[in-house]
Amino acid sequence: MLQQVNALVTINRPLTGDYWLIELEAPSIAGLLSPGQFVNIRIPGLVPFLRRPFSVYRVNKERRRLQVAYKMLGEGTRLMTTALSEGGFCDVIGPLGKGFSLPEQAKRIAVIGRGIGIAALPTLVDLAATRNIDVRGFLSARTPPNLIGADIFADHGFPVETHVDGDRNVQVVTDLLQAEISRTSFDAIYVCGSNRLTRAAHRLAQQAGILSEVAMEQHMACGFGDCHGCVIAVNTDREGTEKAWREVCHYGPVFQTWEIINASA
Repeated sequence: MLQQVNALVTINRPLTGDYWLIELEAPSIAGLLSPGQFVNIRIPGLVPFLRRPFSVYRVNKERRRLQVAYKMLGEGTRLMTTALSEGGFCDVIGPLGKGFSLPEQAKRIAVIGRGIGIAALPTLVDLAATRNIDVRGFLSARTPPNLIGADIFADHGFPVETHVDGDRNVQVVTDLLQAEISRTSFDAIYVCGSNRLTRAAHRLAQQAGILSEVAMEQHMACGFGDCHGCVIAVNTDREGTEKAWREVCHYGPVFQTWEIINASA
């Protein structure tokens, strides 16, 4: 059930590279949240007044606190670093949207992320670990300091491959997954971070005959489908013969990759 709370800010500090980490004491949201869902945060002093949507990075074991990893990209995220100070309060709504699904009998999954898209994936990694599902991580970023989340895989004992722009040995991080799939079986692929990665993940999943899902990144002002500002065109059948407009915040942000026209074309 959707909650709006004035949550205590327990952490708001630099994480690495261009990223910051904010942690909120919000048990009524954290306790309900599924991997891939998001929250909408009100940033004091921001004009015009629009909430900002953020993937949830982690939820603590007691499910009382949730973390958001965010990148300073514009006025809103810059203001977050000062307006939401530790010990203060944050007006947050959640959990929002539809999250990832894990196949019931899954034994091994691949998780692919690039840039801030990586922030949508650790909650899925944490859930897979509780179900004794093996996770292989494939993370990409513009520069080494902007690679986040590799430590989370390591904490669970999961292997992770990383790729940064300019690496002459690998063009794109999904090349590493393609090599891995040739010798290891997977039950699902999950991706967030770019259209290019989504297309590659879809192609690899089709070849292997397995589930593939993507967490879409979109501006979502209201978070629950009323403003219709985050619509995208999607396929409504696997053959791509029927298409429709769907609000990412309501029907997603997680979609199967075959639903995404640019991924399956």
